[in-house]
Amino acid sequence: AESEGRGFAMKLLLLLAAVASGHAFLQTPLSLRSSSGAASARRVFVTGLRAQQTEVGEKHAAKAQPLPTSSLSRNMWEIVAPAIPTGALLSQFALPVQEAFAKNAEYGLLEGKAVALIHPVAMGALFVFTLYTGYLGLQWRKLRELGDELKPLQEESKALLARADALRAEEQPASAAIDNQLREVGAKIAELTAQRKQLASGNFRDKHWASASLLLAAGVTMSAEGVLNTYLGAGELFPGPHLFAGAAITVLWAIAASLVPQMQKGNNAARSAHIAINTVIVGLFSWQVVTGWENVDYALQNIPWVPVAEALAK
Repeated sequence: AESEGRGFAMKLLLLLAAVASGHAFLQTPLSLRSSSGAASARRVFVTGLRAQQTEVGEKHAAKAQPLPTSSLSRNMWEIVAPAIPTGALLSQFALPVQEAFAKNAEYGLLEGKAVALIHPVAMGALFVFTLYTGYLGLQWRKLRELGDELKPLQEESKALLARADALRAEEQPASAAIDNQLREVGAKIAELTAQRKQLASGNFRDKHWASASLLLAAGVTMSAEGVLNTYLGAGELFPGPHLFAGAAITVLWAIAASLVPQMQKGNNAARSAHIAINTVIVGLFSWQVVTGWENVDYALQNIPWVPVAEALAK
């Protein structure tokens, strides 16, 4: 009987919330229901209030009487009043307003399914974004390595041309071997130059920098959000592979980012360490996709959309 009573109270609460929402909507003038109409109505309302204040103020200034506020209050009340029942009722779903509602739902919607799904959805997107960021970094590394490959070939080409010029200066014909070498080196230079030009047009350096910065900011934020969300929903953390791997990924993100200043100075050891660390991150990320999916399935099956509603129904 007690359970049925709570269920009836919950249905009544939802009905009242719906009625209050509809009442607030119907009480709103049609001109306020569109963005342009709302902006126009606000301007007209504010202008009217200012004109009314000025007029009344001039009439009462000589008498040093306080400005009457009944008209202004009435106008504001007509606008605010329809929203009061809606806000009061719907607040029960989001905030621990009452002791009875706080049981098993102390944080309101923060314990609900929608908030619980933020972390896995965001981390799934970040996993794909990590792969994309790694691709951009490798393309930028390839472009830089092409420049390193071109330098010795260009020097070799200059040396062969110098030998050929020296032979011509001595009025001796250039050997066929030198001509063949020049053609081969020239072909390699032309091929690498074309590849380098194509990669340079992709602007991979700036893209990698921007995506890596976003990945670091979003990754650290969502890692903290995951821990907070677990604590809000369960009141404790659960030591295990998913928690430890997530913590390791967050630390490795910070270490990889700390190597950037040395990488910009041309330190190849820092560059290699940066790639190695991010490879480990991808491995840990891939490993925890399975446990992450298990968490998503648990949230879908066991966490209610509105925790307060379930607490009342029990």
